[in-house]
Amino acid sequence: IPGAADIWTQVDSAQRVVDKKCFPFKKYANGSSSPPINESLLIYSRSGADMPHGHVAVIIDVLPNSIRVAEENWDFFYWSRNYSREIPYDFINGNYYIRDNYTILGWILLDDKYNQTQPLDQSTINTIIQLNGSSPDFICRNNAIHHYFSTSYFFIFHLLLCLLFH
Repeated sequence: IPGAADIWTQVDSAQRVVDKKCFPFKKYANGSSSPPINESLLIYSRSGADMPHGHVAVIIDVLPNSIRVAEENWDFFYWSRNYSREIPYDFINGNYYIRDNYTILGWILLDDKYNQTQPLDQSTINTIIQLNGSSPDFICRNNAIHHYFSTSYFFIFHLLLCLLFH
């Protein structure tokens, strides 16, 4: 995909590396009636020279009026806690709006209704390397359209963050 913002429109699923099973994404637009959800990806739109590709953060905690996120390439400073920022949200007329200085498209959650995904451990990492080598091919199909999404970008980053913060 061209940039982080394109995850919102061009990526509908992610593939588990170890067995290539695809899991669909649930997408919640900013202003949705569904509240922000822990472990979701928070997707930002493109915003001029500051964020020409958009931005992605992982929601690691949902509080009564704010969320906490883990992210890279934001302010470039050492985190003094186990999250980079706390971002407020409002509940207005039955809808949730996350407020930040840049436009948030929404949050994306892996649809794992049968709890089939697990955090990475060394045994699973060894299996992934053995099965896929140095250049794995990850393709999820949806209505005959191929969506390419590097699972190292989603799963590994996401699962490592889950391991760190749970």
